[in-house]
Amino acid sequence: MADVKQIIELYSELVDKPNKDFGWDKGIENAKAHNYSKEWFEKLPLKVWDYCAAVGNPFEQADIQEGSTVVDLGCGAGVDLLVSALLVGENGKAIGVDITPKMVKKAKEHAALAGFINVDVLESSFDDIDLEDESVDVVISNGAINLTSCKESVFAEIYRILKPNGKIYFADMIDISENDDSCSDESSCCISESQDWANCVAGTLQKDKLIEIISKAGFRNVECTGLTHYKTSDTTCGATFKAAKIASDELREAHWDNIFKTKDYTQVLWHQNSPDKSLDLIKKSNIGKKSSIIDVGCGASYLVDKLVEDGYKDITLLDTSATSLEIVKGRLWSHADIVEYICSDIMNYESSKKFDIWHDRAVFHFLVLKKERAKYFEVLQNSLQSGAIAIINTFATDGPIQCAGLDIVQYDKEKMLQELPSGLELMEYDKYIHHTPKNTDQKYSCFVIKKA
Repeated sequence: MADVKQIIELYSELVDKPNKDFGWDKGIENAKAHNYSKEWFEKLPLKVWDYCAAVGNPFEQADIQEGSTVVDLGCGAGVDLLVSALLVGENGKAIGVDITPKMVKKAKEHAALAGFINVDVLESSFDDIDLEDESVDVVISNGAINLTSCKESVFAEIYRILKPNGKIYFADMIDISENDDSCSDESSCCISESQDWANCVAGTLQKDKLIEIISKAGFRNVECTGLTHYKTSDTTCGATFKAAKIASDELREAHWDNIFKTKDYTQVLWHQNSPDKSLDLIKKSNIGKKSSIIDVGCGASYLVDKLVEDGYKDITLLDTSATSLEIVKGRLWSHADIVEYICSDIMNYESSKKFDIWHDRAVFHFLVLKKERAKYFEVLQNSLQSGAIAIINTFATDGPIQCAGLDIVQYDKEKMLQELPSGLELMEYDKYIHHTPKNTDQKYSCFVIKKA
């Protein structure tokens, strides 16, 4: 894995000795070789450029609008950070992130020297940044992502902080050797004890592998836009990349529709031959057969079959996958017209009626962004009558950490109480074990919540 101590020591030395020959190009001549704009040289203090160890020019393809917020991962002494501050203007924000304390201090000094008031610098790793969900327009980086040991975590964090359709523009070192056996096919979380991480060699990936990781993190139009002159070894070369974030609701739709198109829904791990827990709680609520029930994230669950069989007359199914809803329609056959089918992501759902029961066995724990969880409860409250009940199931805190290849948030009573807004009261909490079609067990939490 990445030698963080080695990285911090090397780049601390660069702060102290910017003119030392470290074996790789840097300084203003390096910036000029990457076609940095003459205007930037004129507007930024000359001494700032001494620290330019850019491996490429992330701005060549970048669309950075005035007034936007830009984050520079691995900002170093602040060269690209200050260029970003120029581009976004006084009404924008440029935020640098770096793991080396001396670099953070130097970047702040350079921002002050340049007279910028729209710059902030954070000392942080790249996978746990103290920024709000979906608060950033553009993320840039230059020669830094290769220094991290787990690229999946880095791009997951970039996805989290970027606004929907936000952009990444970055330059980095890539492996150009014919055979890349530095990492397994399953992950970029490399284990390498002896290689030199700090000099941008050991942590490099081949172009196609890096593009694959970015795409899997939730980005579209992922492209290597070119190679640069920069070398850190015979097998590495600088390259530039760009990509755009896919909005989370669009990602969910594509993900779940693909699952119901390609898999036998009776064999997926979350499938229940008989949803007894949910049925018991619905019956326990003592609603009438004409009371309105909505099953959000219904998938192809048998819950609706059982409700129809039990004589319930007002049932609505909500799911982001059109395919799952068609499966249910076909299965219900002559009873299909009893049910209303709505194909929508929960974030976009606007209810035209008020329900007596809200049932969710497969949505809430997939909402990993805090703002999405807040939106979920806003939709829930707008959809329920006063005094109505919501039944929400999630993985328990000692249960699985993923479902269907997606990260989830585990819950117990305390964690759910932290999420509940005013106007909703937790009435009942229970844990249970779901026996999967693959003869394994999954631990769930179940919450019964009442709207005031």
